[in-house]
Amino acid sequence: METLEIHSKDFLVKWVHAPDNSVIDWQVKPLKKSINFAIYKKNEEDENCPLQPPPPSYSEEFTFGSRLRSNSAASVNNITEQFKSKSRSSTFSSNLNNSDLTLLKNYYKLVADELVHGNFKVAKGGMYAFIFDNSFSKTTGKKVYFSTKIIDSAPPNGIYRRRLSLGRTPTVEKKSIQFQNLPSQAENDEDLFDTQGNILRPKNGELLQSVLLKRRRKKLQGFTKRFFVLNFKYGTLSYFRANDNKLRGQMPIKQSIISANAKNREIIIDSGMEVWDLKALNEKDFKTWVDAFNQIKKFEDVTVTDDATIDLRDDSYISRELEALASKLDTLKVDSAVLSSKRLGLGVDDISRDIQKLLSRIKNGNRLSMNGDALSVFSNEFFDASDYMSSGVVLLDQPVDDRGNALDAMVGSSPSDSSSKDDDQFDSVSSSSSLSEEDDAPVTVAEVSPIKNVTSLDDNDSNLYPLPHEPIKRECEIPVCNHTPPSILAFVRKNVGKDLSTIAMPVDMNEPVTTLQRYSEMIEYCDLINKAMQPNFPAESGEKILRIASFAISFMSSVRCKERTNRKPFNPLLGETFELVREDFGIRLVSEKVSHRPLVVAFLVESEHWTLSFSPAPSQKFWGKSAEIITKGLAKLTIKETGEVFSWAQPNTLLKNIIAGEKYSEPTSTMTIKSSTGYKAVIEFAKGGMFSGRSEDLTIKAYDSAKNELPYTVSGKWTESLTLKTNSTEKLIWQCGDLLSNPNKKFGFTTFTGTLNKITDIERGMLPHTDSRLRPDMKVYENGDIAQAEILKAMLEEGQRQRRKELETIEKPHVPTFFKNTEEDGSGDWVYITGEKSYWNRRKNQDWDDLVRLW
Repeated sequence: METLEIHSKDFLVKWVHAPDNSVIDWQVKPLKKSINFAIYKKNEEDENCPLQPPPPSYSEEFTFGSRLRSNSAASVNNITEQFKSKSRSSTFSSNLNNSDLTLLKNYYKLVADELVHGNFKVAKGGMYAFIFDNSFSKTTGKKVYFSTKIIDSAPPNGIYRRRLSLGRTPTVEKKSIQFQNLPSQAENDEDLFDTQGNILRPKNGELLQSVLLKRRRKKLQGFTKRFFVLNFKYGTLSYFRANDNKLRGQMPIKQSIISANAKNREIIIDSGMEVWDLKALNEKDFKTWVDAFNQIKKFEDVTVTDDATIDLRDDSYISRELEALASKLDTLKVDSAVLSSKRLGLGVDDISRDIQKLLSRIKNGNRLSMNGDALSVFSNEFFDASDYMSSGVVLLDQPVDDRGNALDAMVGSSPSDSSSKDDDQFDSVSSSSSLSEEDDAPVTVAEVSPIKNVTSLDDNDSNLYPLPHEPIKRECEIPVCNHTPPSILAFVRKNVGKDLSTIAMPVDMNEPVTTLQRYSEMIEYCDLINKAMQPNFPAESGEKILRIASFAISFMSSVRCKERTNRKPFNPLLGETFELVREDFGIRLVSEKVSHRPLVVAFLVESEHWTLSFSPAPSQKFWGKSAEIITKGLAKLTIKETGEVFSWAQPNTLLKNIIAGEKYSEPTSTMTIKSSTGYKAVIEFAKGGMFSGRSEDLTIKAYDSAKNELPYTVSGKWTESLTLKTNSTEKLIWQCGDLLSNPNKKFGFTTFTGTLNKITDIERGMLPHTDSRLRPDMKVYENGDIAQAEILKAMLEEGQRQRRKELETIEKPHVPTFFKNTEEDGSGDWVYITGEKSYWNRRKNQDWDDLVRLW
């Protein structure tokens, strides 16, 4: 995929030409930061509406808007101040309003690091503009992966076939050219043109590439060297920094208005969306570029040669044309088996037209020169734009007089207006806030933390203490497990139908995390929530709740390794706690075991923009060959800004083959995510057959408040990835994380789970003595000492029984420290206690003295 780089407060247009009855297949992946994306089409020329000619000379009364544009504009108006109104100093929206583009599909904001794949059916061919809008970002440049290809419309069997004659959107092969950067303001014009010719023509002349000077975005900073590549096949001009293959901009030459001034070797290209002000390094380069632009506008099917002259009787030229026709014929032969007779006939007609065109060229002239009067339009006169609508570049070659000085003052720096270095620096600073000035200095993509600056308050519940925090390096590796769990058959034989969570099991049937830590794995993919909140998704699409539903089911991927199902987590002691602070996610989590029988744990996750509360009460029942895991309780996700609440219950899961065979777990019930606005999403899990193994496929559908199904859906595997689909677009919105190396010897843990027992700089010296990380039996067990772990586990469980008897003696129930129930009988929801005695306030003050000693 091609890499695009878009300035802050700027946009980039990627142009694609598509023929009739074709499909544009495209992919976009923003890197690290989101960006707006839309597809437009260049309006077709209205032949009944002639182009109005410009006035015969520069005029303050002439306005850019007085000219009637068309999509095949091939000539150029006089260079006036009105070009400034079409430059990047205007806003993105005004450029769109003044352009001859029609919006076809607006995808709004594309979420960072998500691969979006779509296809667009083209009934009538033309130029299509893929616009990446970063004008909303004031300081951060964006990088985007992008690719397109043109494919035939689907034949009856629904199989798409790529058109080999058209190929992919060209990927520029740019040869690195070393040069020194120019100063922001040259002392005179000669300083700008001291480089010899550097024209390159790779790919047998299909590309023309060299260094040109491009006006900087910031005012009075003159020109800077950039590498330009002109593709004759596609008629596009692209530019890059030297020694950098990231596309910085692209122009459709055939559909642009181009003017040139031989006196100062200046070329101005206006696509209707943007204007580029370029200068050639010398006269030879200037003439070569002007002739090349003329060639595209007049003889777009002819390939340029080194001497800019085409001999239509030349054997090599005819050979190349015949090879292209042979390639088309071969493609048609391959496709003939699946194409309808009508489509096959159209393909034959297309090849026939190409043959007739080639014969006509050979018969009608011996030699067509790019340097002769037939193609070049050099003159000291100003030409009527309508006269050269299909002719080529208009050369504005007139003496540098008062009008020329006025022009230079309007469109850029010149010797007459060059100022001191201090003045340039002042102007650079003062103009840096302009919405669309191009700063060709290297763009630094700011690594913006998920947590913005938080106001320091005494009440730590009002901010996210201890966030923000410097990035922490986390270790995830754990020791290799060399023992296998004992057979469960003898253990469960006498416990059919019983809740296994109430029965003490051997320590080697555990994995080295507690139930508190196991539920914290729910937030591994909390970035799905952040991405669901970033763009303003159309409500009628259902995309927002579908992304929330994807987060709700993503927790199941933590058990995708079947080794994970061989063991259960440690049952936490009553009053045991666990905290998790992830500065990279921008969240903090606190959880506590609030009830022993039935087992209930409560936790709260807080982010700058949302909170997630959950009080799961898991239980297990044995049914012979399988065990069912049932989790009571609703997870509630609250969006702080809007107050919208999403709620869901975890699906029942079935642990199969616990007696014999390969153990695995899979969901068995549907899962419904409800929004307080009335929207809902329903997750349907595919049913596996008797011998098909684990069922992993799922489909998520969204419904509005009137129970109407919405157009967007999500499908995929809960063990791999999820893709959001529309009629023409696919977005890869979630992929599961990595497993530890050699996962079968490390309990099947993911890299995220492997970090849960590690104490980092955020936790060191700050944890309460009830935190799961400090549990002695689990620490010994993780290190492989099974016997010692069994002794310590028995001691901790006996201590818990003694504390429970003491409370029963005085008829006093256990009171959780950091959560409280909304009902006196304990039947309500468990909510986090705020205020002076909240967990995070006590953590800051190290107020742990009254906590029960669990070990």
